[in-house]
Amino acid sequence: MSVNLKSLGIVIDLATRLRDEAGTMVAAAMRDLTQATQQLQQLTDYANDGEAKWRARAAEGVTVALMQHQRAFAEKIQQAVDFQVNVIKQKETALDATRRHLQEKEQALATLKKVAERTRLAQQVAEHKRSQKQTDEMAMSMLAYQRRENEQEFLI
Repeated sequence: MSVNLKSLGIVIDLATRLRDEAGTMVAAAMRDLTQATQQLQQLTDYANDGEAKWRARAAEGVTVALMQHQRAFAEKIQQAVDFQVNVIKQKETALDATRRHLQEKEQALATLKKVAERTRLAQQVAEHKRSQKQTDEMAMSMLAYQRRENEQEFLI
């Protein structure tokens, strides 16, 4: 193995590690998005449950102060839901970015592997040519030796 292929092997190992790290980042971003989505679902469920309870209670009659308190509470929950929707959008953007990063690392690794394969094939071809040249030179030497032997026998 030549120094060139050894160097490429080291670079390929590094590119593989970078690709694997990018894959880990994608998995983490996916977990973050799932967690944010679950939190939104919990908030939505809580808001719906609170609204159902409020309607049941309001049917029995409530004071104006209690109604104002309920509206303020419902607005705060809606703000939390809106905030969580924005968090989800940010998590989706982050996931898209990590996926693009992973794709770039995969492309870089594939390119390096192709370069290594082409280099290996080129070295095999060069080695085959050297071997063939040595074989041809040996055959020529043997042919020259046989001719000299034949000439000496012919002279005798």
